[in-house]
Formats: sequence, C-alpha cells, structure tokens
Amino acid sequence: MDFVKPESKGGMNAALFRNTSDEDFASWSLAPWLEAPGCYLVSDDPGTLPSIDAAHRLPYPGSLPETPETSSETILAELNAQVKRLGDVACLIVDMRWALNTVWGPSTVERWGGMAQRIAETYEIAVVSLYDRETLVEDQMAAAFRVHQTFLSPSGCYDNPHWLPEALVHGATLDQQLSFFLGRIVPEFAEETFHRTQLPDAARGATPAWVRQPRHSVATDPAQSRWHIHCLGPLKVFVAGNMPVKWAIPGSAPNKSRALFAYLLNRGEGGAHADQLAELLWPEDGSENSKRARLRHAIAMLRKSLGGSATVLRTGETYRLNVPQGSWIDIRAFEQLCRRGLALFRYQDYDRAIRVYEAAERLYAGDLFGDLALDYIQSEFDDWCLPKRVWLRDMAVKLQYDMSKVLRQQGRLREALEHCQTSLRLDPLNDSANIEIMRVLAGQKRVEAIHRHYSQYVQAIGELQGEEPSEDVRSAYRELAPKTGKQGSQTKTKPLRLV
Repeated sequence: MDFVKPESKGGMNAALFRNTSDEDFASWSLAPWLEAPGCYLVSDDPGTLPSIDAAHRLPYPGSLPETPETSSETILAELNAQVKRLGDVACLIVDMRWALNTVWGPSTVERWGGMAQRIAETYEIAVVSLYDRETLVEDQMAAAFRVHQTFLSPSGCYDNPHWLPEALVHGATLDQQLSFFLGRIVPEFAEETFHRTQLPDAARGATPAWVRQPRHSVATDPAQSRWHIHCLGPLKVFVAGNMPVKWAIPGSAPNKSRALFAYLLNRGEGGAHADQLAELLWPEDGSENSKRARLRHAIAMLRKSLGGSATVLRTGETYRLNVPQGSWIDIRAFEQLCRRGLALFRYQDYDRAIRVYEAAERLYAGDLFGDLALDYIQSEFDDWCLPKRVWLRDMAVKLQYDMSKVLRQQGRLREALEHCQTSLRLDPLNDSANIEIMRVLAGQKRVEAIHRHYSQYVQAIGELQGEEPSEDVRSAYRELAPKTGKQGSQTKTKPLRLV
C-alpha cells in the first residue's frame, strides 16, 4: 500500500466507515497504525480487527453505553485514565457499535466526537472512530460528518469539509455554522457572521421537530441547549444535557404542563393560538377571560419547568415551543431504525438487522404520549394525537413480527415466538402477526397449537369486527396445518389469547 500515516502533531480525530463483512477494508485503512507500536482497540467484539492482540485490546469504559444520567465528562475521565495508564498510546481505535445501544441518537455521536477531539489534542495521538456503515441511521451518519475532522480509507486520509468545531456543534445557530463553512472556503469571510442583519431572537437554527421542521430557533448557551424528548410511552424531557424536566413545581398543574408541552411539540414551528390551548386544557370550564388568565399561568409554569422564558415563544396570540437546535426526539430515531432494520433484513443481513431492530425496540416504551390523560388526547375540537398514536403503534407491531421473521430465519424459534406474542399484545387481530406466529409454531412442529391459535383468531375477529379471516390468514393456515382435518372456525374456544 502507498498509504503513508500523516503527521499526528496536535492529534487526529478520524472516522472510518466500514462494512463489517469486509474486514480487509478496515485493516488496510489502519495499516500505518496497526504496523506500528502503541495501537490500541476499544471494543467488546473479538472479531473486530483480530490482528490486534489481547494485550492491546481494551474494554469499553464502564460508563458506556450512555444513559440519561451519564455525563460526557465521566466518559472522558475514564478514557483519559486509560490512556495515561498505558503511556505508549499512539493510536486509539474505538469500535462505535456501542452507540447503537444508547438513547441519545445522533447527539451520542456528536458528544463522542467532541471527546475524541479533546483526547487527540491532549495526548497528540490519533483517535479513530470505527463505524459499521450498514447499521448507522441517517441522523447518526450526519452527526459523524459534523464531528470528525478526517475520514480514513485504504487510499489515504481525507479532510472532512463538513466538520465543525465542538463549540459550533453544540449551541450555535445555523448562521454561525454557515459562517464557519464559508470562512473555510473563502478566507475573506473568516470570523464573519453570515447574516449581518440577523436579530438574536430570529436566529435560523433548525430543530428537529417530528411533525414539521422548524426554521427558526433562538440561540441558547451551549450548556443549556439540546433537549432529549421521549414521546413513546411516558413523556420524558431532559434539558441541559441530562437533567430531567420537573413538571411538578410549586404553583403548577403537572398534567396540564405535560399536555401543553406535548400539544405544542406536535404543532411544531406553526405553534398554536391561545384559544386552541385554552380549549385543550379547560374545554368546559370558565369564561374566555378566565381561560386566558389560566393559560398565561400555565405557560409561565411550563417555561419555568423547561428552564427559562425563551423556551416558549409568543407572537401575537400564538405560542410555540423553542426547541433548541440539535435536540433529539425518539420518534425520528425509532422510524429510522425500523427502516434500516428492514433494509438489512431484505438483504439477508440477519445479525445486523437484529441489532438495529433491538435498538428500535428499546425506544418504543409504549403509546405516543402514553401518560397523558384521555381528556387531553380525546379532544372533540382537535384530533391531534390519536391518529399518530395508532400509526406509531402499527410500526411497533410490524417491528415485532419483523424481528420474529429474522429470528425464525436463524432458527431461534423460542425468541421469535416471544416477539410474535408482543406483537399480538399490541394488536391481536393483525393479519401479518397472526400469520407469523403460525409459521413459528410450524417451525416448532406444534400443529395442535396452530389449530388452537387459528380458532381463537377466528372467534375474536368475528366477535370484535363481525368479519371472517382474510384470505391471507386462511391461506397460511391451510398451508401450515393441512392434514389434520380440523377446522379452526368450528372449534369453540376462549377469546383470543397468546400461545
């Protein structure tokens, strides 16, 4: 190979995107370091870069994978201690598969990029982040582009034109980021603001609201930026890095604060008129003036819970959430992981499909805004939540029976059955889930169980929907249990339950 290791003065923060089925790609890309002393790998997978001996393989720090309670400084301190203890580190390769198991999505990669940069600069070493290209979702890939200065391949090292300094990744507006990019290309624009006439409260940073993509975001201090919003299951919001929002503060009505936050989040950049919010929270209670006064108090309490007046903005009679740039919302990550897992399954890459599906499964903690009172969800004037809740539940149902299909292909029938059962708990009458559980039972050679399950399904769909089984379900039943002479529809059973 003609690849020559670059000078590492000042350190190097690099990323290597590889396909794990092509180990030679990674080995050739890392050859200058693998062939020299002081090269260490942080990984829990013995199959990753097997040429690195046991003495140069390090476990992940105890604080990985991240949790909401984990700070970047904790992880950084553990890695610093490892590098100091070893003393001879020239290159630290970090297997990034751990990032798939965290709840923070792309911000995990962004936080890691900042840590890698600091380690590289402090010890003047190369820090190489090793990504599995096939399991990265779009947001994680985009985050990696923002935080690594260099990309590696067998042909050499390449400067990353999309890299941003850590200070601009966290808490900067889009204008400031654009100014940095322009300054790298055109020296005359270095250190200048892209929009000279921009007002501070009209900054153009984007926030990833899951319904609409906002165009405006008020710049905040980096330490206060980045919310992590969990909408699936109980509503949980973390601010200032990893601090959970406290809804129950003196003077507040916690249920109303959560409902107000959820509704404004759903409305995105467009926000909601004061009358809509008042009708949501007090549909049959008090005069309009009374409702407006209560709404002002509720908004004040929500701002206090979220950390300041800039968190909820008012324009005329319209209120909107000011979600900080770069914030993470679980719904977006859930959708991306489901799509990535399905693509891997269709390419028969079953091991990686399961890893991605498991990450998606961890995100689905229940129905959308699962802990909001029904009075707010089943609003007569605005059906704002239930259609989305049903749609996301359908995605979760499909996720579970797709996981069963992957596991069934691998012969892991007991695990496949568990995922079928989970799918049917979410939607007992789903055709695909009922077909899949019969296929799993057929794989276990449990013909009587197939008959029993089909009978329960026939009775349940008749009682609950007044319908006959679909042709797809009937066809699967005839295929999987053809010779017993039993007909499920003629057998009296209890209501549908799981096998």
